Amino acid sequence: MVGSMNAESLRLRVESVAELAVSEGGARSAVIHLVIPRAGFDHAVAAGIARADSREPASVGDRFHVASVGKMFTAVLVARAADAGLFGPHGLDTRIIDIDAAHGRLVQSVHPESARITLRHLLSHTSGLKDMITDDASGTAAELGGPAPQSIAARFASCLAVEARGEASDGFARRRWVPFDPERFDDISAGVLNLFVSSGTAASPVGSPGERFHYSDTAYVLLGVLLEAVSGRPYHVLQRDQILDPLGMDSTSMAYRDEPRNATATEMDVWLGDTPLISAGFDLSFDWAGGGQISTTTDLITFLRAVLSSESGLVPHPNPLTQFGTPSGLTDPRLAMGHGMFTWNADGRPVIGHPGAWGVRVFHDPETDAWLAGTVNQNLDCSWMAEIFQAVAETAL
Repeated sequence: MVGSMNAESLRLRVESVAELAVSEGGARSAVIHLVIPRAGFDHAVAAGIARADSREPASVGDRFHVASVGKMFTAVLVARAADAGLFGPHGLDTRIIDIDAAHGRLVQSVHPESARITLRHLLSHTSGLKDMITDDASGTAAELGGPAPQSIAARFASCLAVEARGEASDGFARRRWVPFDPERFDDISAGVLNLFVSSGTAASPVGSPGERFHYSDTAYVLLGVLLEAVSGRPYHVLQRDQILDPLGMDSTSMAYRDEPRNATATEMDVWLGDTPLISAGFDLSFDWAGGGQISTTTDLITFLRAVLSSESGLVPHPNPLTQFGTPSGLTDPRLAMGHGMFTWNADGRPVIGHPGAWGVRVFHDPETDAWLAGTVNQNLDCSWMAEIFQAVAETAL
């Protein structure tokens, strides 16, 4: 057990980090949860306000949009489906064009060399697919110095700016997205993947399959579509039946698709600049299998512990999520890429898990047995994660 003085010191450190994120770091809210099982330590703290419309104080049980942390959920579901043979005899090495239940025209159109793309490529961000969230046919966000002009992120921000001036917008940031509509294949407004293939973005990839790392939410939306095709069931139902209910994650759900078992917890605001997206009625449905879950810190720690446990039965053995490699193009703070999760550089400490765009972090430090989940609900610097992991390392256990 952690000594009482050391435990109190660590609790105060976690509380200070959360409070400083709000008072000095620019966040409107923060929820941070630290668990060290071998030391019997479990402490969660919240600061700021949960929502702009109600002004209610943030609480440790509040639900928040997890953004790309949700890719680990998709990776688990895909790994389980592959292990069950739903993709065919080659498992994760199955080429997407060989998946009989898949939408043939779609999988052939996502990349000029789609015949070479496997599920492993999609899971490890090495498929060559651009990311429709931040890229478009003209280039990538990295090349252009920010979201490409026809990307979802750029058009979303433009819509917000127009409405902030009191002008009528095109409603892009309030659109309820579906991942793919096969009946309106060429309609760029029909779904995320329809936009991707019909806008020319798919035809201008970042490279050949397996050539390099390029982070792609679009690849994970495609994985979700393929998962639904081979299982014959909606993604959110698979998630509930295979992950949420077995692990008792009663506060987690897929945004806009289902409700959590515990429907009483507050859904926190996500902030883009000065705009509280949830209170203001904007829509984040575009990410779906790329990170559309809403959860709590407690549920996310429960999930990550199950993913990394050889005894939980959640992930097939050997665990594909932790089969780490270092593909070309992988840059710091990413130290290694698995099939749905990272080894991450937390200021010199290698930790395992996944970040999310809205200031969300869910990671494990194997050296100290620390499990950390938190959010600041805004795309801000998340140095708080490294600070807490370092504080754990400095605490006598």
